[in-house]
Amino acid sequence: MPTLALIGDSHTQALWPIVKSSLSGTHEVVLQEANPGWSEVSYRQKMPDLPSRLASARPDIVVIELGGNGTKTGEAYAEDVRWLVDAAKASGADRIIWYGPATTATGASTYVRDRHEQIANEQSRLLPSLGVEWHDSRPLTLTDQRSDGVHFTSAGYSRWAADVVNTIRTAPSALSRVFSGNVGGIPKAALVAGTVGVSALLLVVALRLRGKI
Repeated sequence: MPTLALIGDSHTQALWPIVKSSLSGTHEVVLQEANPGWSEVSYRQKMPDLPSRLASARPDIVVIELGGNGTKTGEAYAEDVRWLVDAAKASGADRIIWYGPATTATGASTYVRDRHEQIANEQSRLLPSLGVEWHDSRPLTLTDQRSDGVHFTSAGYSRWAADVVNTIRTAPSALSRVFSGNVGGIPKAALVAGTVGVSALLLVVALRLRGKI
């Protein structure tokens, strides 16, 4: 039975129980964290033993939902993200799935809404290059916000959790695995494209030598 590690913020106090219940009998949750108000840097500073805990749990899949808290952006934010991703990779997990910040409604301040958008955009650029399956939570969370404009009703969390469950159950295609991440600092997609291009050139040369073209 595949094993899961679930890591997140206050949203996951509602999400993780639904995910765990929905996958009962097919997946086993071996580590579960849902810490209100926490961001990537919170895990790095307040739970420095997370890498060793993940290594002990040895999950097949690590699911992370973060990005709605904290104020860091740019390279400082990227360092905290990489710390979490490195911890997940070092655990031996086959897949790392990351859900970004949710949609915020008018109940939240303009500052919070702008920050969530900025973080989501930074995650969308950074995480795929680290070999992470990044998912945009905003289209999944357009309605059913509570009065604070940040959290959701049970219906909202159920819809969001259903997408998480479907993602876990659906293995990524072989092509998406090939095109995610880097090798020696070079994007795998570039390596694949280069390899395909060289192979095609060699085929053309061989056919010309044989008088086929």
